[in-house]
Amino acid sequence: MSSQTDISSLDSTPDRGEDRRALSSRSILLGLFLVLALDAVAIHIRYVYHGSLMTYSHVPMAMLMVFVSMLMVLSVVARLTGWSITSDEWHVVLVMGVVGATLPCFGLTGFLLGYLSAPIYFATPENVWLRWLHPYIPNWVVPSDENQAISWFYEGMPQGAAIPWDVWVLPLFWWFTMIAAAFVTMACVATILRKQWVENERLVFPAMAPLIEMAEKPGDGTAGWLPRFTRSRLFWIGFAIAFGMLAWNCINYFLPGFPRFPIYRGRWYWIDRQFPPIRGFLGIFTIFFSYFASLDVLLSIWLFDFIFIVEGGWLNQLGFRAISPYYYRGAYSMQTRGAFVVLGLSVFWSARRHLRDVLMKALGRDDRVDDSGEFMSYRSAVIGSVGGMLYMYIWCVALGFDALYAAFLIPAVLFCYASMAKILADTGIPYAGVPTNGWGLLAMWLGDKGQSPTTLVAYRFTSILLGHFKGLFLPALVHAGKVSEKPRTDRRQVMAAMSLSFVLSFCFCIVLILYLGYRDGAYNFNSWEITRAAERRFASTAKDIKSPGDPFFVKHPEEVGFFALGMGLMSLLIYLRHTFTWWPIHPVGLAISGSYLARRTGFTVFVAWLIKLVMLKVGGPALYRKSRPLFVGLLVGYVMGVLLSSAIDVIWFPERGHSVHRY
Repeated sequence: MSSQTDISSLDSTPDRGEDRRALSSRSILLGLFLVLALDAVAIHIRYVYHGSLMTYSHVPMAMLMVFVSMLMVLSVVARLTGWSITSDEWHVVLVMGVVGATLPCFGLTGFLLGYLSAPIYFATPENVWLRWLHPYIPNWVVPSDENQAISWFYEGMPQGAAIPWDVWVLPLFWWFTMIAAAFVTMACVATILRKQWVENERLVFPAMAPLIEMAEKPGDGTAGWLPRFTRSRLFWIGFAIAFGMLAWNCINYFLPGFPRFPIYRGRWYWIDRQFPPIRGFLGIFTIFFSYFASLDVLLSIWLFDFIFIVEGGWLNQLGFRAISPYYYRGAYSMQTRGAFVVLGLSVFWSARRHLRDVLMKALGRDDRVDDSGEFMSYRSAVIGSVGGMLYMYIWCVALGFDALYAAFLIPAVLFCYASMAKILADTGIPYAGVPTNGWGLLAMWLGDKGQSPTTLVAYRFTSILLGHFKGLFLPALVHAGKVSEKPRTDRRQVMAAMSLSFVLSFCFCIVLILYLGYRDGAYNFNSWEITRAAERRFASTAKDIKSPGDPFFVKHPEEVGFFALGMGLMSLLIYLRHTFTWWPIHPVGLAISGSYLARRTGFTVFVAWLIKLVMLKVGGPALYRKSRPLFVGLLVGYVMGVLLSSAIDVIWFPERGHSVHRY
């Protein structure tokens, strides 16, 4: 499924015929600094100051805050000293940041530490986890509560006590090997898919477009104090609008009665109580990135959100389980799930010739295929992906997974994550979640009956990797493939740099979160990923062990037809899109329709579509291109406004910060 050519992609032609060169040591050092800084910012603002969501989106705000600040500061340094960073080096810094930002808080490490400690800390005589969970948890996978090590993590350790690092070493080592295997597997998959999506299908990658533009125009000290992308009146108009609104609202922190711009909070507007409501929220952050997406994508997302309201309400009136009432469930969720599966199948069908070339090159049967410009050779990518999946399989079986179930689960997970990465490469929507995961695809047919308790408990632990709502590392690695088109740097060295940022980010996040937990008490973090997610989901697992359920098609046979309906509708949309050039509706909207994040951003996407439509109809492509600095300015102004609000929280409102950045 290739995206229609978008105006924003006209300037994204890869640099060909230019010699690639080795990475510079300063780009690596700056990239590592970016990773450490964004991790520290995200973790402290989330767990200590209780401010904005720094890593919830696919373009994490913590990464943007540090990256933009570095561009500004080093531009001044270049002006004063003549020591400047080239655009190629900034692209390397950017890809390291994109990958490193997948680890803190909502990325992975917050969930990991919460899931490892929750079965011990939240076990009570009432929930009987000692009977229903603990016998099925291997000792090597969770830390020991020896000398109250887990209790101290949640409640803070006594004065004068030492952090019990030793109880965490063994389980975190084994978890790191599993996470590293997942990273290697997804890096190999990203390598295999890069050429197909970037060069053959020429996907737009809207989420990276403004960041690539900023990295291409860094400050070199020759023509001003600030980076070149700021040298436009439209940029400063956009900057003043976004930064001005957030700075104005900061006054309300000190004067509670002071009026504010209504840009933080939304509300649900009901048409009828039997129909899903409309989320009335204007997400400025989403609008920025929507500017770089194509009109057909934006139309598809808001149109299918509207269709969900109508169809979901109609099904609800007919007596089907279809709405929650805000989001999909039951029949409608099955329809979305079926559409997502067909969308995923189309991803690999469209790439079938390229995948054949990759396989032939890996087997040494087609020397005409050139893989010299990839993150790694195709042979290494194929071997690495197979080896990574094999280690993940062995690890899961050792944890307690049924061997046959695990053999189907891991490929299903990669299928879902690759489909999610394709959606993001096409849409650029910063807030989007996987409509279903590998476990969901299998469990709907198998249910809990017949599954051993060890399999159910093993999945609950591995769901942080195999059921991640953002697709784990794969979307970031795929987007790094787009960013790496610009620099004249050896892409294999870029992969080494990204791998280094992954390892450093993981280690730093784990150490910092554990330190803060033992210092302040992790329960005081009041965060979903550490203090609530694991507790609620392990409770669900214990319930499934006590009372295993039938497969979905047995419990709700009438809803299985909606899975087939979703598959049929998606097949029709894909056919129409490939057959008729005038067809205006992209299939992607159906694949996420009714989901949590699609519902919360539907109205915002509608506004973004309307703005872009009017702009193109009134001024044409010329006006669209000329307005680009305005939206870059809006983004930079918004990022700096969030930075200002966070700085005020750190100084004047510690432990009761203000959430100004959300979906």
